[in-house]
Amino acid sequence: MSSSNKKNKKNQKTDNHETIVDNTIQANRADVPIISQLLRFFGSLTIGIILMSVLIILLAWGTLIESTYGRKVAAFVLYDTNWFAVILMILGLNIFCSLLNRLLSGRLYLPFLISHCGIIILLLGAALTRIFGEEAQITIPEGVASEYAVKTDSQQFTLENIVLDSSAAAVSKTNFAVTVPFEPGPFNWDEYRNDNQINHEVQNYRDTLWLALKFGRRNTGKLSLPDKLKDVNVEVLDFYASSKERRVAPMKLNLLWKKIRREVSDLGEVVEYARNWETIELSVPESHEYMPMEIRGQHVEMEGGERVGFYVTTTMSELEAFKIGKPDKNSNFGNWGQLVLYFEGKNYHIDVDKLLEETDGGKSYQVSGTNFKITNVRFIARGLILRFAIVMPSGEQRVVLVDALNPEVNIHAPAFGVFVSYWVDSKLLMKNLSEYVSESTIIQNSQPRIEFMQAPDKQLYYRFWDGNDVSTIGVVPDPLRMNPPGSKPIFTIAAGTEHEVEIRLDWFEPHDLPGKQIIQQSAGRFALGTQRVLLRVTIDGVTDTFWLRAIMPSLGPAQPERDQVRYICGEGRMVSIVWNYATVDLGFGIFLKKFNKRTEPGTRMAAHYSSLVDFVNIKKRDGKSQGIAQLSSEFNLINENVMITMNQPAVFSGNGRRYRIYQSEFSGPFHPGDYRFHDFYDGKIFAWENQPRDKIYLSTLSINADPGRGLKYLGSFMLLFGIAWLFYGKKITKE
Repeated sequence: MSSSNKKNKKNQKTDNHETIVDNTIQANRADVPIISQLLRFFGSLTIGIILMSVLIILLAWGTLIESTYGRKVAAFVLYDTNWFAVILMILGLNIFCSLLNRLLSGRLYLPFLISHCGIIILLLGAALTRIFGEEAQITIPEGVASEYAVKTDSQQFTLENIVLDSSAAAVSKTNFAVTVPFEPGPFNWDEYRNDNQINHEVQNYRDTLWLALKFGRRNTGKLSLPDKLKDVNVEVLDFYASSKERRVAPMKLNLLWKKIRREVSDLGEVVEYARNWETIELSVPESHEYMPMEIRGQHVEMEGGERVGFYVTTTMSELEAFKIGKPDKNSNFGNWGQLVLYFEGKNYHIDVDKLLEETDGGKSYQVSGTNFKITNVRFIARGLILRFAIVMPSGEQRVVLVDALNPEVNIHAPAFGVFVSYWVDSKLLMKNLSEYVSESTIIQNSQPRIEFMQAPDKQLYYRFWDGNDVSTIGVVPDPLRMNPPGSKPIFTIAAGTEHEVEIRLDWFEPHDLPGKQIIQQSAGRFALGTQRVLLRVTIDGVTDTFWLRAIMPSLGPAQPERDQVRYICGEGRMVSIVWNYATVDLGFGIFLKKFNKRTEPGTRMAAHYSSLVDFVNIKKRDGKSQGIAQLSSEFNLINENVMITMNQPAVFSGNGRRYRIYQSEFSGPFHPGDYRFHDFYDGKIFAWENQPRDKIYLSTLSINADPGRGLKYLGSFMLLFGIAWLFYGKKITKE
């Protein structure tokens, strides 16, 4: 037989063998149930390798993002996203299918089983932590117990409805408070809209965030309020993840009064001369949060005695009061002048003579046509200043102060929607009351006065007092920025009268807050600014637009500062709104007895710090928990003298949850003379000490409830044990 024939027969046998094998495989596949095929597919090593590779890349990227922009940004773009959770779920499914496939096929290898079960248990523990876990922090001064913990990753708006009217319709609204979650994301909102232009001093890995900026999960726009406040509309117009305040440059004006000046010379001759252009600057003097009243503007006195003032309002209702708040010389105008109260879109003119008479002896004055009264009236005749309280039927009251000469210092009652102007006729003063008022006061009141007001719409409005009446009210025309030097006057006030004045506005910067502009700055890991939102709120037809600063976590329920709360007055009620953090009811209180700090030798850097605490049960008053206690009679001791250090947390249970409490941060020491020392400490000697304190610390503790902790520890141990066994077993087999 030739070699070619032998080769052909051999090839034929090989083909027949391959055909038999293929037929056998197809037959076997046909016999395999669809479930087994799915298990093989979803549990394939190829899918597992792809998933693990993707996961490694994502975790490396997340680590880089966190190191550059901080934990919040990393959580927003990766760790807290739904798609990342889906990847972990698919990975868990792949491992489970692979494990189940081996069990069903009888190819059971114990190290493989242990390591794969460990991964599944680890993922389950992580899922429990994500869904049911809780992170919070609590800040306590020494000698104080608190059960308030703040969730630093969960912000909310708190709206409180407060009834002011005693009518049946208003009372039916009742007093209540609601909270609405609001998570705006970690970046300024401009950065989501402006093609990934992240406002951050470090731009590393910026281009990798474009998907998160376009599709990241965050709250925007209109808030969804509960049915109890369905007649209130709250819209978030803008958000600054980090902002700072910048002082606004003074408004610069040039004024030319047309009235001819007449003076008597040393020789007794009357000299007449025309006025020259006068340049003035007006600003809002700097104030701080602990001043009893907010400074909103200032005034200057011109060469001829005229007064020019400027102030800023942050509410549109005050602007409306400014625009229509003219005195009515035909009614209710006494020798001491007239109050003009603006309330719910209307003016109420009150004769000050009658007001002083009817409130003499501590009596109250019912403002006709309204539901509130005026009481506690104090009048400073020499300065033409009135101070009184407005009292609603509910008992709520606010103090009002009005100055006839300096309206920029007026204090209104915006919580009630009440704004007040005070006008005094100089002719009546001179004629009937000159013995009670100084000559300088009468002269000042008789001089022309221009009041400029900047409203929330960033426009500049004005009104003109000619000495006896408000003759002109208007808006300063554009442009509101720099005008070329030597340009013609922008506008004229009191044209054709003896008080005619030409005004050139040389410089004006709109204010966001009195005297300040809010500037957004870089957000992320190193951001030191404050969070702010721009809100538009409508209640009972009244709309207001304003900036609101976030209330940062503090000891117990924080008292909001001026720019952290806004009151919008409706019909017979007011609604307050603050932006704060969600709180956690621990179910127990932590009483800080002593904070200890050790520093590095030769430095002030803390090397070690710890808190000595008692766990207590704070007593309730009238069925409500007070949240904070200082006296031992206000709480019951549960566990005492527990030391919490940086590396040694305490464990305590409350409300059915097991909390781990870590030493996180501290503030202080605060010494006598520091307002914080006196706010937190009243000078008493603590029961466990024998002398008063000369310094006080605040300790910040992190609170962690992690229901998946045990599973994560168990899964990690099983994974490591299985891997070690796998490699150790291979080594024994080779030997």
